[in-house]
Parts: sequence; structure tokens; C-alpha cells
Amino acid sequence: GITNDKGQILVTKYAHGHYQSYALVAGFCEIGETIEETVKREVKEETGLDVTDIQYYKSQPWSFSSTLLFGFWCKAHGDSPIQMDEKELRVARWANRDEEINSLDNASLTTEMIQYYKQGKVV
Repeated sequence: GITNDKGQILVTKYAHGHYQSYALVAGFCEIGETIEETVKREVKEETGLDVTDIQYYKSQPWSFSSTLLFGFWCKAHGDSPIQMDEKELRVARWANRDEEINSLDNASLTTEMIQYYKQGKVV
């Protein structure tokens, strides 16, 4: 999850597929890359934002693609505009803690992280 200096969280919607709910920025590791490097690269590629303060949250097996999801929190500083990669995303925007943010289901890491944010556990 990406938060900013205003305490907002970046939510996205994928450009393709049947999934219509909000998600967090996601991606896959490249060969030779650490998962922290993956976080920086994927955020930059999909949103144009540079992030710091990368902190591991937790992991979750993802049976749909036989992969392991890693959840991280990080910060985007300043007022850099979101430069959305329209091949990957159809929505990328900052959301406030009190907004209704619908996500996949209660079992997903995305939903858990959004709820964690909404409960004020992430600055």
C-alpha cells in the first residue's frame, strides 16, 4: 500500500480483466531483483511515483496464479502527480481514510491492507 504526506492511500483499478473493485499497486519480481526493488519499480512503472520507507507487511499464497503475494507499505512524498500507465490501470487515485473503498473479498491481502489503513494503523 502506498500512502502520502496527507495520510491518503493510493487505490487503483486494473485496465483489463473482470475484476472491477479497487486494488493496490501490484506486480511481479524480475530475475535478480529483491522484493523491495520490485516495489519501487512497479510503483514507478504503474504510477510514475517514487516511494521510500518501504516496510514489509505480510505475505499470502495466491492460488489463482500459484504465486506468493507480498504486502508492503511505502510512502510517496511531495505533490508529484500520478502518471498512470493506461496499459495496466484504468484508475489510480488517492483516497481518504473515511471513503468507501470496495475491494475483492475478505480473504484477500488487498482487502486486509485497505482495512488496516482505514482503521488508522498506517500513517
